[in-house]
Amino acid sequence: MLKPYNRAELVFDLIAEIGAEGKNSTVYRAHDHQLNAELVVKKIAKKSVGDVNAFFSEASILYETQHDNVVPVYYACEDADSIYIAMPFFPNGSLNALLERRFLTVREIVRYSLQFLSGLHNIHSKKLIHFDIKPDNILLTRRDEAVISDFGLAKRMDGAGLAVQGFTYTKIIPPERLDGAVGHTVLHDIYQVGVTLYRMCAGNAAFYNQWESFCKDGKLQVQPFIDAVKGGRFPQRDELPEHIPQKLRNIVAKCLEADPAQRYASVLSVMNDLAAIDGPELDWHFSHTADGGRKWSRTFDGCECYIEVDASGQSIARKQKRNGQYVAINAYCDDNLSRRKLKSFFKEA
Repeated sequence: MLKPYNRAELVFDLIAEIGAEGKNSTVYRAHDHQLNAELVVKKIAKKSVGDVNAFFSEASILYETQHDNVVPVYYACEDADSIYIAMPFFPNGSLNALLERRFLTVREIVRYSLQFLSGLHNIHSKKLIHFDIKPDNILLTRRDEAVISDFGLAKRMDGAGLAVQGFTYTKIIPPERLDGAVGHTVLHDIYQVGVTLYRMCAGNAAFYNQWESFCKDGKLQVQPFIDAVKGGRFPQRDELPEHIPQKLRNIVAKCLEADPAQRYASVLSVMNDLAAIDGPELDWHFSHTADGGRKWSRTFDGCECYIEVDASGQSIARKQKRNGQYVAINAYCDDNLSRRKLKSFFKEA
């Protein structure tokens, strides 16, 4: 007669802490002796949870949503004190870590977005809402592809397409939650997609500077923040670098609509509009200069073209010839370059 279940022993070493995920869990880089493999292990303290079985639901959700752009789960287990969920180790880190290092080109924004949105579409097709879409939860594989992770807040929809999740992170809170909405549809995730796309376009520093403007002595000024989110002023839709094309700006704005009914109705609709983005703005690399200015550069057929704009608005534009020498692009060397003229540079240079 078969036993109803068997207990087995797993042996792994927790090598280094990668980061904390709230007060109840910590993520580690680990070595699994049986697989002789490097993994990521999420460790959840049992004493901090009410229902141990409920915390295995994240592992079951991950297992259920197998997709190339969703982080797979290897196994879930427990000991006397903790629950463990084992997943692949991603040495390239998260999208958030990449945004901390540099700005993305428009081509990278579109590519990464189509990848993680493909995973999110799969999640929604399984009648799940993620509730925590942000760059920290988008990981980059060895092939430099974006995958969605962390299903700790995910909930299953009911027959009406609604799910209830009482917790959310303030920086990515949709406006409807500030009006007391309880049941949420996929439009909750789509708003958070908008915040993620915004950060991919504007960069982390710009986003966090806006957030800090609502804080005084380390504390959030709640009412001004609520007013800004509900009024469509956080994040600031018009604070995007000039090389971001209008089509992408429109996508970000539509995802971030304060009225859920005005947002994209589905992830597929977002993907369709992203896939239609094309043109000369795709490959400009944006950066800040040491003196507080801004620089954009692009290499085509081995020759560089760039424009620098200092804090006063004075600009220098140059392009490289086949012999390696640089020549000025006089039309864009200006004492006070307008925003409109700068935008035209990315289409014409």
